[in-house]
Amino acid sequence: MTDPQLLDALMEESAEQDVPGFLKKRDLCRGLMLRGCGVYHVAHYTAGVLDFALDLLAHETAPPAVDDADLRQRRDLHRRAGAHLVYRATELNRRLWELQSGALIRMVVQTRAGLVFCNSVVGSEHVVGFGAAPQSAGDLADPALVSEIDRAAAELATDLRRLVRQRSQNPGGWLTAQDGQHPPDPRTSADTVPSQVSGSTGPSDPLAAVLRPAGLHYLSHHRAGEQVAGVDILERPELGPFFNRGVTVADRRTRYRRLAGDLALLALQVSRDLRRTVVGDVARLVLDVEMGAVYYYRLSPDDYLFGVTLDQDAVSQADSSMWTVARQLTEFPG
Repeated sequence: MTDPQLLDALMEESAEQDVPGFLKKRDLCRGLMLRGCGVYHVAHYTAGVLDFALDLLAHETAPPAVDDADLRQRRDLHRRAGAHLVYRATELNRRLWELQSGALIRMVVQTRAGLVFCNSVVGSEHVVGFGAAPQSAGDLADPALVSEIDRAAAELATDLRRLVRQRSQNPGGWLTAQDGQHPPDPRTSADTVPSQVSGSTGPSDPLAAVLRPAGLHYLSHHRAGEQVAGVDILERPELGPFFNRGVTVADRRTRYRRLAGDLALLALQVSRDLRRTVVGDVARLVLDVEMGAVYYYRLSPDDYLFGVTLDQDAVSQADSSMWTVARQLTEFPG
């Protein structure tokens, strides 16, 4: 049953040229807002132009304003920030094509104040949302704290696709996720020997310990703009179908290393895009493509982890493994 207070606080606004086809889409977005999962702003865009927006910024569960902005300003700032994210997603989609892992279908940004998502629907349509969640202990982003919002956002994107008879792209891998928020401690699991090791890591290092054919396939640690350690299992026979004549194991390693070096700048850019709407810098960034995902976990201002899975079914498991390693490295830096 819908909370009457949520219903009373819900604000809806359509673009000047409203389209009858938006009615069912707006109904789905409204349903997400009223389920009380923590989402307090949702907007739908076509080619980066706002179609309609809904918010609960007047509700007591919404986070406080940044820079003491009033309600009208906050609504405008959230819609502008959403347009910036759609622009980033469109540019990233072109950038990620070199990985030959398909289009960008989901972008997740986590700060200490919650989660912001930008999910592709069809063509140039995107849905962007802001959600509040409990703050992580310390500065490290725990994906479990925002998993309810992330799942709800993935379901919304899937429901919007079904309106035009398109199947789910399994954003976040939530349709195939394991029960529970975090995988078993990798130190209690069977060893997976990495096929490539570089830097100061080794087979018994926390980075190598979390690699799995049905999980993370590539993981590297970066500090002061340089890679200090890296491991992968890209040569495992189970991953053979993910490679072809146009993209070899060596190609992926080269492209991943190049992308890893760029993500710190991207996280900074996204932090600037959101600075007037959410509190805190980007601590976790997920770029979910049709075939797997790319992850960024900030450990400190000049220290981060970069990870990749090629398995769409294992996107959420790989994400949790990233958190496991990040937690170990921040608790035991040596």
